[in-house]
Amino acid sequence: MPRETLDADAFVPQAGIEELADLLVGTFGWTPVVYDDRTGDYEDASDVTVHFMQDPVLFDVGEERWLIPLRSPLGLPVELLAAQHPVEQEMVETAVPKRHGGVAVPVAPLGGVLLVKAKADRPKDVAAIEQAAEHLPAAQLRDAVAWATERDEATAKDLRAILQAARTRRAPVGTRPYRRKR
Repeated sequence: MPRETLDADAFVPQAGIEELADLLVGTFGWTPVVYDDRTGDYEDASDVTVHFMQDPVLFDVGEERWLIPLRSPLGLPVELLAAQHPVEQEMVETAVPKRHGGVAVPVAPLGGVLLVKAKADRPKDVAAIEQAAEHLPAAQLRDAVAWATERDEATAKDLRAILQAARTRRAPVGTRPYRRKR
């Protein structure tokens, strides 16, 4: 059964991240939120804030993650993530608009999404990769792994292992023909 998503992440060019957040809040009614150490959660805020985090995706480029947390008018938590890694920047540049709920939403290449999740290596990211393995066609996954391999061979190897393990768990261990009795 597919996991229900509780939030959304959006990669945006680092140079325009604050302006985009201001536009979403000022024009479209989004709510700025800020992380509260006391509650361990995001709380409504009066102003847009940039958060800085240690993100394993960025360890190889030696940067802290820039993100701006917001809440959409429908209540969905959304993190605007600065596209700081070269793979993330390419994902933003090559995203293809797809219609979702009557709105054109830029969608990044699947290989990039899976590669970033493999680099993050958090349980929820590994679970998302496993879900992809269980629900997407093998050919689509092969294309995604090929995309990832061209950009980061070592992480793509980890990605391939996660996908293979998940697909192996759902593969039958044997088959036999069914013969209906007459």
